[in-house]
Amino acid sequence: MGAPPPPGATWVRFPRFVGDAVMQFPVLRALRAVGAGPLVVWGPAATVALVDGHPLADAVIPDVGRPGPWAMAALLRTHRAARSVHFPKSLRPALAAFLARVPERIGVDESLAGLFNTHSAPFWGAPGHFLDRYHAVLAQRWPGLPPLPPADYTPPGTVALPGAPYLCLMPGSMWPSKAWPADHFRRVAAIARAAGLQIAVLGAPAERELCAQVIQPGDLDLVGRTTLVEAAAWLKGARAALGNDSGLCHLAAACGTPTLALFGPTDATDCAPVGPRAATLRLDGIPCAPCRKRVCAVAGHPCLAQLGPERAWSALEALVSR
Repeated sequence: MGAPPPPGATWVRFPRFVGDAVMQFPVLRALRAVGAGPLVVWGPAATVALVDGHPLADAVIPDVGRPGPWAMAALLRTHRAARSVHFPKSLRPALAAFLARVPERIGVDESLAGLFNTHSAPFWGAPGHFLDRYHAVLAQRWPGLPPLPPADYTPPGTVALPGAPYLCLMPGSMWPSKAWPADHFRRVAAIARAAGLQIAVLGAPAERELCAQVIQPGDLDLVGRTTLVEAAAWLKGARAALGNDSGLCHLAAACGTPTLALFGPTDATDCAPVGPRAATLRLDGIPCAPCRKRVCAVAGHPCLAQLGPERAWSALEALVSR
């Protein structure tokens, strides 16, 4: 994939979750701004593809399988990495950089990784948005580092988009508790069609059954039919995007698309999608939210079920007209 990795580069480890990977775009831009040298992005094939052929990266190295720390260390040593920046909350990349004797090892403390870093700080116990926490780590190496720049992402690829304006809906989520009811998505889709918008539904192959409850004849069924780069191109061209607290919402926001992310069990102050036209919506007054639990333990799932589709549509309209 792309150009071979140059020696003496900064290697940036991408995570496997899409939302976490999208939050590396500002990190890459910050590293460019401080003159961190050539940037090599490596990690799971699906997420590193987002920057393959993109100006954010000088080289892209997808994993083969799930490499262990010794195999990762061999790769870093072979290409004489000067610096490793690794924000996944995992021991493997930090240990690999240590074994490879990479001079600068920059990452978070979690999973004992801090023991092997030269510049490190806690993530889960730190305050602020996730991007603020990444900034705090980078600032240990580059004191006075300005706030992380916006993602400002343009996908390195194109798709054949429809001529009519369309709304992207993303009903899926990693946690069952983060999923807005399919009936609510279906109602928003009906309102959008009546307003003259075509509906495009995006999601992973595992989300086909859920998304089938939303898709109607005439809609664009893209579920499991796109790569992440292709999904980004669809999101970039959309009039707006609506979804749960999910990776695709982060991707849409990074593309500059008006994006509304619906929050229930998770806290938007930690992990809201970041973009020039991104917003979140949640219900106030739900005593159990945010519970941060993968499965809702409260009958009726009030934090999301009571967040009505008309309210979401109004918020989306306001966002588009901003």
